[in-house]
Amino acid sequence: MRKRHWILFILSWLLFSPIFGESKNEFIVLEPSTSLYLFPDKKSEVLRKLSFGEILNSENLRESKSKFRLLTDRDGLKGWADSGSLFRIGSRGTYNVITKAVERLLYQDSGVPELESVFSYLTGVEEGTVFRGDEFLFLKIRRLVVLQKYLEKLQSAEVRAKTGSKLEDLLKKFPSEIGIRTKEGTWTDSNTNSKEGSRFRVRPEAFWRIAESNPNSKPGDFAAYLAVKNTPEVKCGPDPICVLQDEQSRRLKYLGLNPNGNYSQIFSSQIDKRLQHYVKDRETFLCDTKLPKAEILSSFRKTLQELPYRYGKKFHSKWKIIQEECGSK
Repeated sequence: MRKRHWILFILSWLLFSPIFGESKNEFIVLEPSTSLYLFPDKKSEVLRKLSFGEILNSENLRESKSKFRLLTDRDGLKGWADSGSLFRIGSRGTYNVITKAVERLLYQDSGVPELESVFSYLTGVEEGTVFRGDEFLFLKIRRLVVLQKYLEKLQSAEVRAKTGSKLEDLLKKFPSEIGIRTKEGTWTDSNTNSKEGSRFRVRPEAFWRIAESNPNSKPGDFAAYLAVKNTPEVKCGPDPICVLQDEQSRRLKYLGLNPNGNYSQIFSSQIDKRLQHYVKDRETFLCDTKLPKAEILSSFRKTLQELPYRYGKKFHSKWKIIQEECGSK
């Protein structure tokens, strides 16, 4: 009897949930700055601009092929919006439609208002409970991608003079996600006295936190890939110890979290090629490094031991040459 009650409860939830059901005629805005018109005419008075992800109600319970739909916002303001900018909540594929809308805005020349609107929506999603599991994690990752695009736009020559304070406000509000990176690759928490060429950027650690919390998963794989791509390769010159340290913090770290990930073969080949470049000519080694050699050599070997054997076998021979040449010097 209890089992039957649980089944009825679950079916009722699916039918009446605002995400999966159709009891509420709610629509989500997929185009930032969509106009809410007084009448169903683009030449009509614009009552206000709608934000990406904003949810409005429609009194018309029947499907309409009209180019406009009569909607009411949460404050009770009623107006008409372009149907092509809306998606009915309760229809199948809500997550996919939102994701495609975000991707489209990322790859087109979106302005500051559009990116700000999408970022605000995704920040709200992160704090809410509408999406769960992998969908939630992927949207959380895309939020960081949108944030990076937003920061780049705010720092463009034509925009920064007008919106300089927004960068500082974002840095204060999201200090664990945003930092200032110098040309040399170092990070700082303040824009005061920052070096020329320094840029506001999303910290790679923001991606790594998601990746480390979700190893061997599709969202974790995507986050780790973005963490690697958002961390520039260190220019080590002839210093092989520097190379070991750099790879361990980037591509080798990815392999440790996702040994069978989508980018594992690519990153594995890149590590092997870089190490091979150093070990093929021992006479060019610069072992007189300021880095802690013994600690880095030991840590790299330990990481290799924890990886699947195919990786340990592939990289250990190169590590051994570096250890022989630099370990005792």
